This record gives sequence, C-alpha cells and structure tokens, in this order.
Amino acid sequence: MSKIYFISGLGADWRMFQFLKLPEYLPQQQINWIEPLSIDESLQSYVHRLIDQITEPEPILVGLSFGGVVAIELSKILKPQATIIISSLSTHYDLPWYYRLLGKTRLQKWLPFGLMKSVHPLAPLFFGAHTKPERKLLKEVILEIDEKFLRWSLSRLLDWKQEQAIPGLIQIHGTSDIVLPCCPRPDMIIIPKGEHLMVMHRADEISAILSKILEQQWTKVNTSPEPQTARK
Repeated sequence: MSKIYFISGLGADWRMFQFLKLPEYLPQQQINWIEPLSIDESLQSYVHRLIDQITEPEPILVGLSFGGVVAIELSKILKPQATIIISSLSTHYDLPWYYRLLGKTRLQKWLPFGLMKSVHPLAPLFFGAHTKPERKLLKEVILEIDEKFLRWSLSRLLDWKQEQAIPGLIQIHGTSDIVLPCCPRPDMIIIPKGEHLMVMHRADEISAILSKILEQQWTKVNTSPEPQTARK
C-alpha cells in the first residue's frame, strides 16, 4: 500500500497543511525536518537522511515551497508514484533573479538572525496570510525557526541547480505568489490570484484539486494487479 508524504515549507511543519481537507481514507504522513549536519551540508546528503521517514513503497510526495525542492530531490532517489509541488520551483530558473543576486552576496550566512526574524510583521503581506489564525500561525513559524536550519535551507534554495523539470512532475502555483512568482510551464495547474500560502487562504479550492490528484494516484498504485509468478 502506498502512502502520501507531506513536506512543509522552509522551517515550518504540519501546521501549514492543517487547513486542507483531504479524504480520510488516504494514508498520510508528515515528514519532519531534521537538523543539518552543518550550514554547508549538501541538499543531496540531507535528503538521504530524510529517507528513513519514508517507509512505504511507491510513495506519493507532496512538497510546499522549499519542501517542493526537497520532494524533487527525494524523487530522484525513491522513484515515487507521484511528486506534487505547491508554491514551489520546478527548476532553478524559476528562482527570481534578485534572489540569485542576493545569493551571490551570501547574505543568508552573515545577516544577524534577529534581523532575519524581525520581518514577521510584514510576512502576512508577502506570504498571503489573511485571517487572524493564518497570521498567528505564520508568526509562530517565523519566531520558532532554528537559526542553523534557516541559514542552511536558504543557502540550499539559492544554490539549487535543477536544470529541467523532472518527468511527471505535478505543479500547483498561484498567479499572485510574491515569494516565488509563478513561472508557467506546460501542464502546470495555475490558481488565479493564488498567493504563496494558498494552502491556507484558498484551502477549500486547493483541497479539491489535491484530493482529485491524490485519489487518482493512490488508486492507480493500490489497485494495480500483483505480479504473477511465472508458470513452469
């Protein structure tokens, strides 16, 4: 039996997905972030250490934002039934030029940590957190984030070198995403006026789309005939 594994955004956890309403019969699990070995640990090394949490064959991976990048890297190792990314990147070319420019300054390594977290009052505007519960959650996530993980993950996002979208990638993206602007590509599921955290502020709509995809993928892998033993 397959299982759906969710990978949240940068430094966040299962709470980012709490507004989604998905079929209860679908087996689901959240992947927990682990501490990087160092700020310079490679993304490939890191995802190899995450694999211990994925125990079912032919998993379905769902990644949000930076979690989508991690899902893509995991898919290269696990060959999942499906890889679905939301508000994320399919290649490094999707990263805005101004982020790449900041990456060259290595700002994420030397900027004071307190200053990095002090942006939380403005975060709802950029991420698209509109209601009081959404704003409260976003503030909690920002204030709780670990310094080492934040500096490591920003570095890995900025130096990611994915040249082409992986085969079969399912990508859901909003046209009003300020954090990671939408770069349309064939077969992308585009959400008009969807913002970066549309899994929260457009939860019903994203739930309907995601449920349909997950049910199709889960049914496909779990109703496949068992391989027959060759007769002598």
